[in-house]
Amino acid sequence: MIEIISHTHARELIALSGIYLEQHESENNRTLDLIYKLAEDPDYYRPDLPLLLSILENGRTVGVAIISRRRVDLSKISTEVQTAIVHLVRHLRGIDVQIPGVIGPAVEVQTFSDCWAECMPGVSFKVTMRMRLFEARAVADLSLSPGKLRVAHMDDHSLVTQWMVDYSEEIGKPVNFDFTRNWTEQFITDQRLYIWDHNGPVSIAGVYRQTKNSAAIAGVYTPPEHRNQGYATSSVSMLTKKLLSAHYSFCCLYTDLSNPTSNSIYAKIGYVPVGDALAVDFQSNRGGSKT
Repeated sequence: MIEIISHTHARELIALSGIYLEQHESENNRTLDLIYKLAEDPDYYRPDLPLLLSILENGRTVGVAIISRRRVDLSKISTEVQTAIVHLVRHLRGIDVQIPGVIGPAVEVQTFSDCWAECMPGVSFKVTMRMRLFEARAVADLSLSPGKLRVAHMDDHSLVTQWMVDYSEEIGKPVNFDFTRNWTEQFITDQRLYIWDHNGPVSIAGVYRQTKNSAAIAGVYTPPEHRNQGYATSSVSMLTKKLLSAHYSFCCLYTDLSNPTSNSIYAKIGYVPVGDALAVDFQSNRGGSKT
């Protein structure tokens, strides 16, 4: 029997479902990162608090969903996915929740999207990104590009802000400049943004989601004038090695499946594929607005 449990605080969700999420730590790194942040700061998503749901089968957690104003973050579901998703969608419809989009493991997201569109007249969905999740527990011995990896400083703030804006435009997801400037400032302050420096900054990479045993590397970007020199490969290789030499057992990252170059680069470093993921947006066919 499938049951959907709603939590008033992230600590409640962790107490019930944290062990389940950590059993599939790579696949659930997004979900884990969110609930850890909410456990530390319940106001993290103010003014709109997310809906925190555990999916149980016969009293045992088989999945988690976090619903915010941005999207549904779905965990891996370790039972018959269709059955679990039908119950989840039925629960969300019963409390009249608006769903702008969904992200998570590919099978779970595809099933949710099909079910949601079928149950919501006039709603369709579009896959906005197809991703592959990679994991590394060791780093291959590679020849590195000239230069070195260093933590970003506030002197780099203006440059890396512009690079992240450029990166967002390249992948078709433009961002607000002021938001990005604040975001990069926080990452620099937290020492989570790194630069490959060869007579000046030539590439960047960030440490995004940190869970119990792992850290996720993302935001890897090299501007066009510095490409084809191996700077991104070198920065990800050294950053992965740095994180593994700390207290992390493994590192993970997502690649865009439309960019085969990045997939081959990370494989050379030592990353192996764990699974595929999808990001989906929902749209109302009445006027083209999101649900």
